[in-house]
Amino acid sequence: MATGVNSLLNIGKGALFASQAALQTVGNNIANVDTEGYSRQAVRLEAWPALDYFPGQMGQGVKAAEVFRYFDKFIERNYLQKNSEYMRWNAMSDNMRTVEHIFNESYGLGVGSLLNSFFTSWEKVSQFPDDPASRQALISNTQTLTETIRSNEISLKQIEERTEGMIRDDVARANQIMVAVAELNRAINIHHVQNKNNANTLMDERDKLVRELSSLIDIDVIDKGAGNFIVNTSGGHTLVDGVTSFALSYDGPAAFQHKTAATTFNGAIDFNGSDGYEYTVEFITGGKLGDDPPPLFRVSLDGGRTWVTDANGNEMYFEAYDSSKPVLVKDLEIYFHHGDPANPGSPANEFIVGDRFLIVPKNALYWIQPTMGPLLVTPQEFPDGSFSVHRTHGGSIGGNILFMDYQVAKIRDDMDEFTRNLIWEVNRIHSQGASPTHLISVTGDYRVRDANYSLNSSYIGMPWADRLQDGNFSICLFDPVTGNPIMVEPGLRATLDVNFDASWSLNDLVNAMNSIQVDWIDGAGNPQSDSLSYFLNISVNDNRLSIQGKNGYTFGFANDTSGVLAALGVNTYLKGDNAYNIGLNDYVAQNPNLINAGRLDGRGELSSGDNLTARDIGNLMQKRLVFKDWTGRSLTQTLPDFYAKVVSGVGNEAANANFHNKASMAIAQQLHDRQEEISGVNLDEEMSSLIRFQASYKAAAKLITTADEMFQTLLGLKQ
Repeated sequence: MATGVNSLLNIGKGALFASQAALQTVGNNIANVDTEGYSRQAVRLEAWPALDYFPGQMGQGVKAAEVFRYFDKFIERNYLQKNSEYMRWNAMSDNMRTVEHIFNESYGLGVGSLLNSFFTSWEKVSQFPDDPASRQALISNTQTLTETIRSNEISLKQIEERTEGMIRDDVARANQIMVAVAELNRAINIHHVQNKNNANTLMDERDKLVRELSSLIDIDVIDKGAGNFIVNTSGGHTLVDGVTSFALSYDGPAAFQHKTAATTFNGAIDFNGSDGYEYTVEFITGGKLGDDPPPLFRVSLDGGRTWVTDANGNEMYFEAYDSSKPVLVKDLEIYFHHGDPANPGSPANEFIVGDRFLIVPKNALYWIQPTMGPLLVTPQEFPDGSFSVHRTHGGSIGGNILFMDYQVAKIRDDMDEFTRNLIWEVNRIHSQGASPTHLISVTGDYRVRDANYSLNSSYIGMPWADRLQDGNFSICLFDPVTGNPIMVEPGLRATLDVNFDASWSLNDLVNAMNSIQVDWIDGAGNPQSDSLSYFLNISVNDNRLSIQGKNGYTFGFANDTSGVLAALGVNTYLKGDNAYNIGLNDYVAQNPNLINAGRLDGRGELSSGDNLTARDIGNLMQKRLVFKDWTGRSLTQTLPDFYAKVVSGVGNEAANANFHNKASMAIAQQLHDRQEEISGVNLDEEMSSLIRFQASYKAAAKLITTADEMFQTLLGLKQ
């Protein structure tokens, strides 16, 4: 560009265009002052290269080099991390407030107050064993208690179902965002020329979407410029890589194999049931399915940090079987499938020490790998409160999953443990008690998987298998005419002892009872000798123990030291084995006279006013019982104290979530405000810039006018 009047015109024109660009950018800022996600823009003005000239370098004016946006990537990256943390706690806090309402004891309508009424009713029955009103009040209070426990469990389940729906919606939205960010990266690559044509609007749109994604899941971003923009989870799983997007899925229960390199097992692990925890299965002895003894494995519920123990704190080992003998571990029945033993070319079905399997008995979050299938990335929280660094754990997705899999799962486990102890302890006492109404027939409430399996085995499928022990119980027979006890020792004893071995099967028990020889005195005073099967029809009916009186004989039970009557659900008061199915036994609800308030003595007699059974059940309120946590470790508390611990735990979790929600929100808001200070539109500042660039525009126009006058003067000289 030469010097002279033309150069002056060009300088004026350049200044005019630069001021116009600056004015347009300021106007755009003002127009978008309330636009969410908009970053303030500005024009970078740059001087044209000067020309060497006499008396020195002569400037050639200004140019609008680029329109850039005010945006701090470092602050934004920190904000994304803290926003994910805030949304995690926000989801957990909102959900825990809902749970808190379920366990509200402030109005005296909760399980705690109803439990007190339940035991008080038993004490009332013990004071007035023959009073029908006391028995009816007991039934009413029992039904209210059991219905409330069931209602709370159903409410927790409904909260879980609602939360799962929210998770599915969030996962679907996250996948939409990943696709949209990848498409924006593609568009940015087309339009963006660094320092010349910055795709500011597209970048704002991308940052807005990434912020939304951070509210759904914990992310980390790597911005290499233009569309070379990468979004990873905090665990390192790529969600967006430039123009390529990946996906998440929220799918149902599954099992995975992590066998050792040396293993020859070519089958698979399988399970029945569901739980909020993941089960890590590790073999501690090798061998094949079907070996005697079978291979042994242990189970961890926290990724292998600790292993499930028994009530004494000893690590538990389980036997590996196929589907014919699934092993019960906490809430799951675990078994293994054979490979193809009929195929001579197939490897042997043999486990190696160290073989590991992972059972995920719940809906879980997966990262879809392009060529390798889904990878489990669902949050995993350890007992110390830390998270697996290889999983995701932030955003509303992480918060909702953590709430469901750990907070609600623990509450439900605790309520199941509370309910199981309530059912067992009441039934253990009631099953060996008696009422004035003798039993005509009973069928056990609890079904075994196979009548030939050992009753105390982990694969029997009976909820109380671990409560059985060697011992005995007594049966009393009653005359069909007089109703008097059948004496097996004249004047001394009417009870028949059944010795029980905890390793027996149900068929073994039935056979042992049927084979008992009864030497008795008939109504005419004549000595008789018959088997117990003469008086009772003892059999297995639908894999349950069934006892029916024959020829008009009735019967009763006493003195069970083995727990087998309560374990099989014979002569019991409550039914069920968890918070979802607890209830009052139907035959008791229909006939309050079958409430066992007393106890048969050795002569088979129930004294009028006998209250031993009712008194012992009423005293359960003060009795310290053994409760197990999710790892199998035990603690000793009373039923009311344990329930109070559950309620206080809910309150503490809610308070903790609320505290962290507020704290993380404050940090995220602070980072948001710092970014707004940089990228937000300040109207006062923009108005000042508007006046400044307006003046520049006028000056540039004046420069052009001056140059034009100079040009006209030169033309006039020629004339």
